[in-house]
Amino acid sequence: MKPVVIALASDDRYFSGLYCAVASALTHLNPARRVDVKVLDGGLSQSSRDTLSRLTDRIGGDVRLEFVTADASVFGSATLGPGQSHMTYCRILLPHLVNVARLIYLDCDTLVFRDLSGLFDLELSPRNVVAAVRDSETLSLAEDSLVLAKAMNLPAEGAYFNCGVMLMNLDELRRQDFFESAIDFLNCWSGKYRFWDQSAINFLLHRQIDDLPECWNWPSCRFDAQQNNDLGCVLHYTTLAPWFGGRAGPAQVLFERFAAEVELPVSRSSPFQGLWRNAVAPLRALAFPLAALCYRLLGKNDKSAAYQKVGRYWRDYICNAPSRRRLYRQRNDEIGRMKFDVRASLVS
Repeated sequence: MKPVVIALASDDRYFSGLYCAVASALTHLNPARRVDVKVLDGGLSQSSRDTLSRLTDRIGGDVRLEFVTADASVFGSATLGPGQSHMTYCRILLPHLVNVARLIYLDCDTLVFRDLSGLFDLELSPRNVVAAVRDSETLSLAEDSLVLAKAMNLPAEGAYFNCGVMLMNLDELRRQDFFESAIDFLNCWSGKYRFWDQSAINFLLHRQIDDLPECWNWPSCRFDAQQNNDLGCVLHYTTLAPWFGGRAGPAQVLFERFAAEVELPVSRSSPFQGLWRNAVAPLRALAFPLAALCYRLLGKNDKSAAYQKVGRYWRDYICNAPSRRRLYRQRNDEIGRMKFDVRASLVS
């Protein structure tokens, strides 16, 4: 069997996420498979690199770790991403920097609770070069950028994918000169797209993306909305990174529990975040429907629908608050008792 190739990108600010993502992926991978972990290094310290190397040495199995220097300066004219940097664009560099036929890309804000070899072995549809899960919030190209959809003659209602977990055919992406096309797209259309490199992937590869089941990229907000703690997914923290305190809820508690299991301390979520969120909920439940009405009167129906959707979310958030608090207490207690089969004493 071919080795499973997994790629992530990180700097020191995201190291806690990188560490937990790698630990969870290796823990749940078929132990009979060799795995190559490629880390696009956007500024990791030597201490962080050594710590991750000890993880792969101790977790067992046939694991090879490689750090690949990632220079994000080629995206110098692109819209700045999170942390006012271009680090988020590094997955665009994969066809250029990693000489393998295919790989799985993972964002650092993921926890893996299923065997990634099943995704790696997936056969892509003819002419498709990427497989990903549809985005749970941005549902169409127009919700990213209607301007770009029109300029590129793409359907405004075209499917939109979250790129935090992807199976990528690097050989075909190289044949299509995707790396060069993406750099041109990002630098030329700076300020016109909303989601950085994810925008480039969706617009440039429209109709070349296979639709994956949601279990391969399950957003943390949906985990919080579950009635139970069933896992069996790749959990993706699509809001605030959990090692920065995250958003109070079962997904945050789960990250803190897993990090404790691998002996990596992280900041606990602050109770004040929940208090502030609850305090502003009534204002948001009123403001978003009013904004939706204003946009409808202006004839901007797409924006009106988007604001209506957010308004419904906040209305339901208020109505369901008592039952949600009871369920969270029950689920958080269960998560606190969870044990993970992490096959090592990981951090010295």
